[in-house]
Amino acid sequence: MKVLHVLAQLPQRTGSGVYFTNLVEGLKKYNDIEQACLYGTTKDYDINILEKKYQYEVVFESEKLPFPIAGMSDVMPYKNTIYSEMTEEMLNIWQKNFREQLEKIKEEFNPDVIITHHLWILSSIVCEIFNDKKIIGICHNTDIRQAEKHPHIKERYVTNLLRLDKILSLSDAQIEDIVKVYNYDRENIQNIGAGYSEKIFYPLTEYKKKDKVELVYAGKFDESKGFYELIKAFKVLVEKNENVTLDLIGLARDEDKERIEIATSDIKNLKIYNVASQKELADVLRTKDIFILPSYFEGLGLIAVEALGSGLRAVTTNIEGLIEFLGEKVNNSEVIEYVEMPTIYDTDKAVEEEKPAFVNRLINKLELQIERTKSSRPLPEEIFKEITKHSWKEKIETLYEIINTK
Repeated sequence: MKVLHVLAQLPQRTGSGVYFTNLVEGLKKYNDIEQACLYGTTKDYDINILEKKYQYEVVFESEKLPFPIAGMSDVMPYKNTIYSEMTEEMLNIWQKNFREQLEKIKEEFNPDVIITHHLWILSSIVCEIFNDKKIIGICHNTDIRQAEKHPHIKERYVTNLLRLDKILSLSDAQIEDIVKVYNYDRENIQNIGAGYSEKIFYPLTEYKKKDKVELVYAGKFDESKGFYELIKAFKVLVEKNENVTLDLIGLARDEDKERIEIATSDIKNLKIYNVASQKELADVLRTKDIFILPSYFEGLGLIAVEALGSGLRAVTTNIEGLIEFLGEKVNNSEVIEYVEMPTIYDTDKAVEEEKPAFVNRLINKLELQIERTKSSRPLPEEIFKEITKHSWKEKIETLYEIINTK
């Protein structure tokens, strides 16, 4: 059976990009499956997840496509174009380039099944071109956000999704949004969740005594991630206790660099840097103690699961998909603490007046996890076993069954 994976942006560099890559890697263990993939890229980006002849690319910032990759989030961890700011000419060029590659794939590879990521423009084109094939769409929540914020784009360019044979969601709550936003048949939506790569994200075998408790954030340096509230919370923490550090891992946009520099200039024990790959991120994570995800909007927050799988405790906002995903046993343990969000409007914006109280709640939960870490660094064995149930192995087996269902 031939399976084509489709993504409109870079593999690996975002949650959906990691999901895309892990599906390709996971399905390699089945000898009856031959794979190809299509993704957006730049001339400077290189990835080897399949043989080169099975990796089809749409190259942005090139002669044929002279603007940065369009990102499903308005803020991406790399230079990007915002869908809502694209002109009609840009959208036409974007569609033309992806359409040409899909037609080429149809002729050369002729897949039996297509797995297309994001319920958005590219998936609609996939449904048109491969209308006689089995097509599975995967919702990542950023697509729902785009559709809700920019219905005029959805109505004009996302017109064929009812042809999808099945949609996979990351949570039960997401199913309701898919039905509401896309008017898609609930019976053909399945909550598959997500998984973390246990081959990359795993804990240290031994924890040596350290003088400091080390906190870490990895993600976009953006308002919607609670990024600036985290900086404010850490400033208070480190003034009360110098034996705590914070690493901020990610890439700052040029227009945000001055604000970030001002916000962090007088804070001790804080480092800002980026990593080049999932493996590099995992290598850093497992040396830290507490992972923080103060985000105002997440479909799942898989990075928090990866951190738990790396043996860290976590402090996150009360992300509905994450709470559902981890389950009662993990949620009621001491390995993760949830912080109540401020009131959210326009999908991912926090009411300004409520941010100071949110910062205080964040500080309280961090202090709680810091004390637990000082008391006992390794996670309880029985809880870590629960976390490992969320690795990709189980998810890939479920996907394989879906692919093979008539």
